Amino acid sequence: METVLIVGATGNIGVSAVKAALNTGRNVIAVVRNQASISKLIRHVGTSKGITIAEANVTSPDGLQSVVQRVREGQLPSFQHVYSSVGAFDLTPRITDISTEAFRKIMNINLEANFFAYRATIPYLLEQKYGKSTWTLMTGAAGDSV
Repeated sequence: METVLIVGATGNIGVSAVKAALNTGRNVIAVVRNQASISKLIRHVGTSKGITIAEANVTSPDGLQSVVQRVREGQLPSFQHVYSSVGAFDLTPRITDISTEAFRKIMNINLEANFFAYRATIPYLLEQKYGKSTWTLMTGAAGDSV
């Protein structure tokens, strides 16, 4: 059975990606930031069956690398697909009122975290030589995360 590593598994798009993977007969490694996120994910998906949890700080350059290392060591299952849906945006200020600090935080979450995910997972996928592997970046509208 194929497994999908889902980065940003507890946001709006991430929860939908988890549901879609499970509904198509795949297992999921859900990358979450903390214990509270795990509870939210399970509540919104409706089951924990088929889901393996991996806690990591995906905004850190080494966050996803540690997850891949755990896969290599056999602590987590192997994966054939990656869905990355890390993102956030604060729509309360006008764009002209966003501070440089806030902008950099947004870029860390929306750009850097997805880059870190790609950099950590692509070498692993290529090493597996599984001809049907995929790497998908999903973006969407801002909103409340679960």
